[in-house]
Formats: sequence, C-alpha cells, structure tokens
Amino acid sequence: MAKVVVIFNGQVQKEISIDRARINIGRRPGNDLVLDHLAVSGRHAAIDTTSEGTFILDLGSTNGTSVNGQPIKKHQLQNDDVIELGKYQLKFIVEVDNYQVSPDETLKVGKIKVLNGSNAGKEMILSKPVTTLGSPGILVVSIARDGNRFKINFVEGKVFPKINGETTDARPRVLAHGDEIDLSGTKMEFQLD
Repeated sequence: MAKVVVIFNGQVQKEISIDRARINIGRRPGNDLVLDHLAVSGRHAAIDTTSEGTFILDLGSTNGTSVNGQPIKKHQLQNDDVIELGKYQLKFIVEVDNYQVSPDETLKVGKIKVLNGSNAGKEMILSKPVTTLGSPGILVVSIARDGNRFKINFVEGKVFPKINGETTDARPRVLAHGDEIDLSGTKMEFQLD
C-alpha cells in the first residue's frame, strides 16, 4: 500500500492513501486532493497507479510539477520521492509488507472454483507461482503465490475486477478463503484448503 504525506511550510497537513487508479490533485474543489494555494493550478497533476507502478503526471499546470527538485511531465514514483506543487510537498511512501514464509510452514492448496456460466462448478488448482485469468483486451488478472498467501494483480483491461462485490484498483490484493472474484461477469470463488 502506498500513500502521500501532504506537507505545507514544513508542517504535515494530512496523509492520503493511494487507493484507486487515479488521484486528481489541484486547487479546485472537485479534485481528490485539494491544495488551496494560488501557485497550484485548478487541475494541476494526477497520481496514476497501473500494473507497471505509480506515476505522477503534470496536467499542463501553470507553475509545473517537480520530483526531488527536478521538473517533470511524467515520473514513476519511488519510496521517499518528494513531489513539489507550488508551496506544497507530497512525500510518496510505500508501506512495506514484511510477510515471510516460515521454512516449517505447511503449504496449503489454493483453488479457483467457477460459480457461473458454462464452466460453473469447475475448479482450477493454483499450482504455478503465477496463474493468469481473464480475457485479453477485456480484463486480465494474475494470481501470484507467496507461501500460503495468494495475491491478485490487475494486468490489463477496460475495467477492474470486483472482489466480494467491491471494485478494486491496480494495486495487488491478498485473497482470503471464500473471496468472490468477478471478472467482467464471470464469478469465481477463491478457496484455500
């Protein structure tokens, strides 16, 4: 999970979790992150998260956007990068996942069971390190195994998958036993035995 810490005149104002594919930043009230200062354009920049990473984009602002003191149009963000918009600084922080597989941990079997459509009832064991599901051009996800954890990742598509009826974003998400995955109307259940 990643977040930005909003700093103005050396004082932390707030923290914003990067919990969707795009976060719009600007002075106007309709932005996801409103920075009320005349040096910030109405629609100044955006933070985009894709399967390739998280990027800051300047949206043609009057005063520009910088990362670590360098002017940018588009920049892939790394942990501790500082984005500068007018008098504001946004510190990008990637929160580290410290999960490690214990050597004596018994590996469980991960499965996907199709719940609807012509393949309803069919099961697929997730035996490979990474399994890809979906239809290219419409929606493709991958499920990666890390010990007894299985993470679903958005790969490509016009829409994001839904998990338990909730639309997800481009960030990886750990699956729990019984989670229902909806890939453009094809529903599946994740099982961990």
